[in-house]
Amino acid sequence: MIRQLTTPYNYTQQEKTCINTAGNNWGSKSNCIKALKTSLNAHFDTEQNEKCCYCGLLYDRTGRGEIEHIAPKGAGLYPQFSYTPNNLAKVCQLCNSSSMKHDYDSVRTINQNYDQIDFKIVHPYLDNHNYHYRFRYGLLNVTISVNNDSDKARESIRLFELASEKRTRARAVQRNQERLENLYNIPTAIKERIKSVISRN
Repeated sequence: MIRQLTTPYNYTQQEKTCINTAGNNWGSKSNCIKALKTSLNAHFDTEQNEKCCYCGLLYDRTGRGEIEHIAPKGAGLYPQFSYTPNNLAKVCQLCNSSSMKHDYDSVRTINQNYDQIDFKIVHPYLDNHNYHYRFRYGLLNVTISVNNDSDKARESIRLFELASEKRTRARAVQRNQERLENLYNIPTAIKERIKSVISRN
């Protein structure tokens, strides 16, 4: 239900130049940075199937999708990783809210090499989610639990409230919908209509 991401964004040379010109500043208002963020959003929507990298639910089930800095750039924490490809993914509004991730420091031990950082949570790219999480599938509930006594899974489940009844039921609804879509090969236009109706409820 929550899958490991395998395809971070690959910057063009022009985009790399734009980032350098902007001084690695995520808040830059330059046109090329705005265009880059549009491209990032489109990439994540496609690669993640419009599902949150933390809870695995469709963005519109919990608000809207937002670009996430896994090692947070805010609160003066890790701005050096603002554009690091493995530090960027898309997250739902709820998981990124002030009551959950927001400016939470997800780093346990920092390292100059991003891929060598020790994170407190299950990392969307760097961790094998099947090692950390265990799912049990039912018609009305899809439950999640810690696999292999993983501290990262324990912290992710706590932080993002992944074991809450609301999340457990939402995963089941989403799984049932996807199974029906696959079974009956429902056209994309009808899928979008179903999603829009469900998101209003």
